[in-house]
Formats: sequence, structure tokens, C-alpha cells
Amino acid sequence: MEGRARRVLAEILYDGKEVGLSARVESISYTDNDKGRSDEISVVFCDRNADWLMKEFIPEKEHDLDVTMYFESWEHLGAAALKYHCGNFTIDDISYSGAPYQCTIKGVSIPASTDFLTVPKSKTWEQSTVKQIAEEKMSEYGMETLFWYGDTPVLEKIAQDNQTDSDFLYKLCEDNGLNIKVYKKGLVIFDKKIYEPRGVKKVFTKTDFESFDWNTTLTGTYTGAHLAYTNPATKAQTDKKDKNGNPIPKTIDILVGEGPRILYMSEKADSEDDARRKAAARINSENEKAVTMSFTAMANVNLFATDNFEVLGMGRCDGKYYTSSVTHSLSQSGESMSVEGYKIFDRM
Repeated sequence: MEGRARRVLAEILYDGKEVGLSARVESISYTDNDKGRSDEISVVFCDRNADWLMKEFIPEKEHDLDVTMYFESWEHLGAAALKYHCGNFTIDDISYSGAPYQCTIKGVSIPASTDFLTVPKSKTWEQSTVKQIAEEKMSEYGMETLFWYGDTPVLEKIAQDNQTDSDFLYKLCEDNGLNIKVYKKGLVIFDKKIYEPRGVKKVFTKTDFESFDWNTTLTGTYTGAHLAYTNPATKAQTDKKDKNGNPIPKTIDILVGEGPRILYMSEKADSEDDARRKAAARINSENEKAVTMSFTAMANVNLFATDNFEVLGMGRCDGKYYTSSVTHSLSQSGESMSVEGYKIFDRM
């Protein structure tokens, strides 16, 4: 018996149950982000006779959507189906349209409580690590697992000042040269200097690309940083006072790196080591845009955000890249994969 031609099927579970969504899928767009933004999914369902508007199953916000795609005959005709689990998502947006009647459900990979994204909070920690603070925040939302790949410097003092937990954790990690990826039931916090030296997950040549864009820029990239920092807790004060009569902390200048393109920064820091860590983190983040590449290609179920890929046989575009995001788009016309990444460089 001949095998089936290449195709993609979707399994959609609502609160962990099959309620008939899988058979109604019209299209799926799923984006796997490496940091800063939650993974996102948008699924369009056919809504025959406006059933969901009237009397049948009605999806609701803040419920769970579990999405898996199965790639049949993907590597060759008759090959076993490859499973690609997009993840668990909290539904945050529902819309209806017609005709034809359709329901679009959007979800993000955040804890079930949207307080994580929406409720500002204030708190101060002393003599704590980023890891300890992250674990404390996880416990508030019933998140179970923390994957940690990085150093754990002790922070003398850090304040969450009327910020959402999402914004606070992202900035806390960013300032300390770390990256955070939020899942519904856990967090991954990592240092890219650990991820980038890993092996290559996939090698691409020009025949693999349906389309591509490659760019190199000097603007906004740096060879070093001049940081003027203050430590409010230090005893080294100037003779100047603020409007309330309090001594103004002394400003200390440091240089990280060298060369023609210097980034000028002003920050609060606990110590010179803390200041240097913040300066290096900022330089590294800015330099990720020095050489970038994006492309569309046939889906690869083994390539995820934070993986490395290599480009060969394309001259100046050749090299090893870090994957910033992967988007899978499934519709009646087929499936495609869009990838964004930057060329791996020597970090500060």
C-alpha cells in the first residue's frame, strides 16, 4: 500500500480534553520566541452555522489550549508522523467573523492567571540572587519547573517598583546578562554565552530557502561602553545634596571594552562588578543586530528558538547563527516555517 503524501494534522485540546476543535482547524500560526516575549499561538476554526455563537461549545478566555502538530510523510513518503508539541497556552483573545463563520482563538504561554502580565507590584529584595527571586515569583503562580543555565551573582539590593511580574523579571534578567523564556508551567533562564557554543541543529543551503533576508549594520553596535554609575548605599558621597537635603551619591566612571564605538550609559549599581556586568549585558544585547538573517523554508520539527543553525554555500551569508524565533504557519495551502536569527559573535 502506498504511503500518504506529505501533510500536517493538528490536535487541539481544551482544558486537556478533545472537545471537537481538532476537526475544525482552518489555520494555525505559532511563534516560538527565545526571550522577552511569550510564545504565541493563533488558531482559526470553522464555526459552521455559528454553533459557538449560539448554543454549542463556547470557548472562554483564561482557559487552557494545548496544541500539537503531526507532520506525516515529512522526511520521505510513508515516513512515521513527526510530533511537534507547540505547547500549553492561556487563551487571551477570542473573536468571531463571517461569512463564512469562523472563530479565532489566540493564546500566550503564560501562567493561567493573567496577573503575571497585568498587575503592577512593588517589593524590595536584599542579598538575593536572580534565581531566588524567580523561584519566589514562580511559587505565586503555581509554576513548577525552573531550568537555570547561568551564573548566580548575589544582588545587594533590587526593587520591583510598580512593575508587573513579567516586566520586572525580564528587566532583572536583562540587566544581569540573562534571558528568560516563560512557559505556562515554568521558566527557562539562561545565559546565551552557554547556548551559543553548542552544536548546530540544522545546516541550511540556498536550495532550502523559499526566501531569505540578510543584513549587516554598524549603526547601534558597540566595541565598548562608558558607564557612569552610582550606588545609593555607598558612604562615598559628594558635597551636593538633592532637593530634600539628602547627600547625592558619588558618580563613578568605568570603561568596559575599548575602540571607536563607545556606548555611554548611566546606571545604579551595587558595585563595580555589578556595573561591569550591566555594561557588558547591554553591549552584547545591542550587538546581536550586527548580522541578522531571516528566511522561510519547509518546516523542520527539530529547530526551536535558542537552537543554533548554520548557513553554507552562500558566500558572505555563511556562518553559525543563533535562532531568535521560529514561526510555523499551517493553512489549507500547506505549512511553512519562518526563522529569525543573528550571527554568533564574541561576547564581552
